[in-house]
Amino acid sequence: MGRRSQTPESRRLARERIGILFDRAREFFPENPALSDRCVDLARRIAMRQRVRIPRELRRRFCRRCSAYLVPGVNQRVRVHRGKVVTTCLRCSALRRYRVAGRRKAENHQKAESRREVPNRRKGGEKA
Repeated sequence: MGRRSQTPESRRLARERIGILFDRAREFFPENPALSDRCVDLARRIAMRQRVRIPRELRRRFCRRCSAYLVPGVNQRVRVHRGKVVTTCLRCSALRRYRVAGRRKAENHQKAESRREVPNRRKGGEKA
């Protein structure tokens, strides 16, 4: 059997449903965390079947290892370490590291130039 062609309409519908499922997961979490985990699992299955990327802001809300819906301070630890945000799932101890937007190259270049302009001072005064 050949692969079915995916229409843009089905992909749009999949993205819409993924967003709805994550909204439901957020709503259900305080009362029933297991139900919110189920919503995340369904959203991931839809994304895999339709070959649709889950948006970045939603991707960071679940654990890749155990599919738990993550809420900082409840079942997720968030730390900043050496220019990276490190998140830990408190259910399965999985770590994820995200880069923090760094300085631009122009700013780094300016700092390097300003360091070079500092005059070299010797002990005992200057000799001519």
